[in-house]
Amino acid sequence: MIKLIAIDMDGTLLDDNKEISAKNKAVLQEAAQAGIKIVLCTGRPKSGILPYFDQLSLTDEEYVIGNNGCLTMSSKDWQFLRVEGVELERLDALEALLADFPQLNLVLFTPEANYILGQEINAQARKDAEIEFSKIVHTDLASFKRQNIPVLVPIFMGETAILDAFQARFEDQLAQEFNTVRSLDYAFEALPMGVSKAKALADLAQDLGISAAEVMAIGDGNNDLEMLEFAGLSIAMGNANDAVKEIADFVTASNEESGVAQAILDHVLHPDGLYIERKRDE
Repeated sequence: MIKLIAIDMDGTLLDDNKEISAKNKAVLQEAAQAGIKIVLCTGRPKSGILPYFDQLSLTDEEYVIGNNGCLTMSSKDWQFLRVEGVELERLDALEALLADFPQLNLVLFTPEANYILGQEINAQARKDAEIEFSKIVHTDLASFKRQNIPVLVPIFMGETAILDAFQARFEDQLAQEFNTVRSLDYAFEALPMGVSKAKALADLAQDLGISAAEVMAIGDGNNDLEMLEFAGLSIAMGNANDAVKEIADFVTASNEESGVAQAILDHVLHPDGLYIERKRDE
């Protein structure tokens, strides 16, 4: 019996226009009314989550995991239940990697704003902030450190081809100290070691007295892989990449076809009408 549904946002709950369909809203409301906890589990920061959560009009206390596991919040008062971050003294080594990649930005995600390091703010960092309704501040590292603001996750951002080259050169080095993930074609994250959507979800489920077998997770991208592996029931979106589809129990419709709603209807609320063949052997 599923007691908690963890849902990625971009490419999953949101369609390509960054909107929640009427069908997704209605089905999530039905699931919540049935007593199932709804957890938005996303790489987005708080600013990029709350406007969408408000659209869902869920009446009971629900939960949100943001910044790929760095933040866990309750919808009751939007206070942080858990916060993970990167120590300020580790930022110098990260900034130094920009020397040979001046077109990239190192974006420091903090609880309230994105602080951007680099020669100038590139188009990708601006686009990301616009999508997530984030305040951006162009700064230098010395000035930033003097403010003593906690950093949740540093993210290298830039054009795909340049970021590909950066990742090829530095991923092995960074992976020794950080949980690295390419969450988007323009974003390469250096999460705190041990931090992921899966870890935050496991901690939250334990707090709520819910086992992994009672968790359903829905996602589409590389930053969803560990979350899908943790959940007792894992669903890949129809638009998911091949790695996600390979590990998922089922594949649902795409984000353009309200695949989240379809998955919940098929596997939780009305399982007698399954239309998708189970992928994983029992």
